[in-house]
Amino acid sequence: MSRLSKLLRSLLAGAGLAGTVAAINHGLRDAPLPTNHLGGTQRRWRWRGYDLFATESGSGPFVLLVHGIYAGASSYEFRKLFGLLAQSHRVVAVDLLGCGLSDRPNLKYSGELFVEQIVDALGEFGAEPTTLVGSSLGGAFCIRAAARAADRVAHLVTVCPTGLGGVLDRDPVPVQTAVTALIRSPIVGEMLFNALASRPSLRWFLENQSYADKSSVTPEIIDHYYAITHQPGARYVPAYFVGGGLNINVARDLPFITAPLLVAWGERAPTISKLDNAYEFMKLAQRGTLATFADSGLLPHEEEPQKMYAAIEAFLGADAPLPFGQ
Repeated sequence: MSRLSKLLRSLLAGAGLAGTVAAINHGLRDAPLPTNHLGGTQRRWRWRGYDLFATESGSGPFVLLVHGIYAGASSYEFRKLFGLLAQSHRVVAVDLLGCGLSDRPNLKYSGELFVEQIVDALGEFGAEPTTLVGSSLGGAFCIRAAARAADRVAHLVTVCPTGLGGVLDRDPVPVQTAVTALIRSPIVGEMLFNALASRPSLRWFLENQSYADKSSVTPEIIDHYYAITHQPGARYVPAYFVGGGLNINVARDLPFITAPLLVAWGERAPTISKLDNAYEFMKLAQRGTLATFADSGLLPHEEEPQKMYAAIEAFLGADAPLPFGQ
């Protein structure tokens, strides 16, 4: 009888702990809903049965914007560049599946899934070859999408892209796979992700891994990222990112990009995406142009939007960009 009592007490204690953690997690999920910072016309794109968030503005030649995974939502990462480009272009910014304001299903996310989404978006939103703009890991996905759908991409712009010569282009190791499973788990995963997505953690990441100037990381920015990362299901994509499931090596794709390529890089980017990486991308490009930004980290379109806009317009206006080094 005493053994049964001990077992029941253990089960009740475990249930109580699980209930407490679940209550805490629920409270942490009561963050304000993220908002659309772009303006323009918000629309839904039904892709493979899921509702994706997209915003459109302007008229003229088509430009498609693809955000980075770390940024959380196109509605914030492109909030400044979006309006500038819309002065002379028809611009559409989309969320990748599981990110930002879109549906966040519990799927096995991969780089290939996002590449397929980008290829489909090119056909969904544009009838003619377009200018494709992607940043960070989204930039790497755009490179592969441009190689796969060359007839749909007239110009390719990548902002501090990953996937070449760094930790984000390697196959995941067993420990990383275990981390993915842990973060995806219902209770422990929620608790772990809540710690990773706390306001202090977000501030550290943005100040040290994203922005060049720490003073640029305002409470407004923290509030937006916090709202994005505290929506139900927000942990699923980061689980695969941390676990290496989104890693993509684009070395095999770059030589086959036939469209002119603009590589944009903040000179104060962190070590993981340092400026030296830009030259490695350029060496493999057929028709590459490099633009650097002295006062930016990983987000020159956020920190120096006017200069970024000018660089893109100059790139699109050039008849034939010279190969790198000429």
